[in-house]
Amino acid sequence: MKDVADQRPEAPGGTTRTDHPAEHRVEVTERGSFSFARCDCGWFAPGRRSRDKSRRDAAEHLAEHGG
Repeated sequence: MKDVADQRPEAPGGTTRTDHPAEHRVEVTERGSFSFARCDCGWFAPGRRSRDKSRRDAAEHLAEHGG
């Protein structure tokens, strides 16, 4: 069984983002019964069973980073 850290969502294209775009674009995606919030800057939230909590994680990230 994989560690939870190994199950985090990948950046688009399967690569890790190292650059930080000026604009933060956050999306919430689902994998099985979990949803994840992630941003183009490389930030991601932990997997949640609550889609609403994933949306709140995304909104908090945007509020903190002026997105």
